[in-house]
Amino acid sequence: MLALALLLLAALARAGDVVVDMLDVGQGDAILIRTPASKNILIDAGDKGSGVVEMLTRLGVDHLDLVVSSHPHADHIGAMESVIRALPPKRYLDNGLAHTTQTYRGLMATLEANTAIVYQTAQTGQVFNLDDGARLEVLLPDSTRRFRDTRSDLNSNSVVLKLVHGDNCMIFTGDAEEPTERALVDAKVGSCAVLKVAHHGSRHSTIQPLLDLLRPSIALISVGLGNRYHHPGDETLARLEQAKATVYRTDRDGRVTVTSDGKSVRVTTLKHEDPGGALLQVAKVPKSNPPPETPTLPKSVDADPEMTPDVLEHESCPFAASRKSDVFHEAGCGNAQKINAENLVCYATKEAAAKAGRRAAGCCKP
Repeated sequence: MLALALLLLAALARAGDVVVDMLDVGQGDAILIRTPASKNILIDAGDKGSGVVEMLTRLGVDHLDLVVSSHPHADHIGAMESVIRALPPKRYLDNGLAHTTQTYRGLMATLEANTAIVYQTAQTGQVFNLDDGARLEVLLPDSTRRFRDTRSDLNSNSVVLKLVHGDNCMIFTGDAEEPTERALVDAKVGSCAVLKVAHHGSRHSTIQPLLDLLRPSIALISVGLGNRYHHPGDETLARLEQAKATVYRTDRDGRVTVTSDGKSVRVTTLKHEDPGGALLQVAKVPKSNPPPETPTLPKSVDADPEMTPDVLEHESCPFAASRKSDVFHEAGCGNAQKINAENLVCYATKEAAAKAGRRAAGCCKP
């Protein structure tokens, strides 16, 4: 039955269609783009154990032309090393910012070991011409204007991409934060009917000015069921509802597939690889150079604390402490944002922080 369902879905993707799959990888991101001439582009790969390699195999992907890492947090690159080993891409693109984790270091070592892979740092203005007139444009980051001293500089400097196919446009935002989105507004990127919502629907992203500019009719949210961060945020969902965008979520809808024929798009979902995936909304979409030379790979930072179940990577950091202090803060606290990366210790719960001998900070009362 599953094989029959995949054949039916393949039949829906006619010649000339560009197919975008938001894969159901839990609390993480992994997006596959397939073109009429069988070019395959992967944006992020979810966390370790996401099963993304198996998902790609089930979708008939036997090669990758381009892999993009939006930013080096584990829920976006945790399974990337497995992807690179199983399906070495022709080209690998990231934001050029190193991270302190073993996950990042292992990925970079794997990339460096395969000299056939062309490594590139993403830069505003790069264009990857695909086929059937489709192209993938890099909107951010801008190397002349890196975001610093934000809630999360790695998130804020996410690679933001725009897929254009005929009259159709889709934007992929990684874990972009408010400063990132304000830069998109300032750049007047134009309307775009399909928006991959930033940071799993966090309340710190998807600002109203961006929605006013893009006017999306379809919003895609990659998010884990019952996640500890309460993503997507109620404020974000309210803004999307006000914008009259139809929301598709992996925790509720499973894998979400957006198919573009260059004139309009249609959306299908497949819950838990269930062959009974329903054909959902059909949305009409309004109309809306070679890359630079390859730089050297960024060097990883040496500091990499040993991780335990209670000590998490920076992205999964609800409660933060400094190695030089005996107090802990809520992640959104201003003092938490001032902790240097080499001193940062993260805890999943207040109880875990207390068990480690830390006390709640008086400034934010976590």
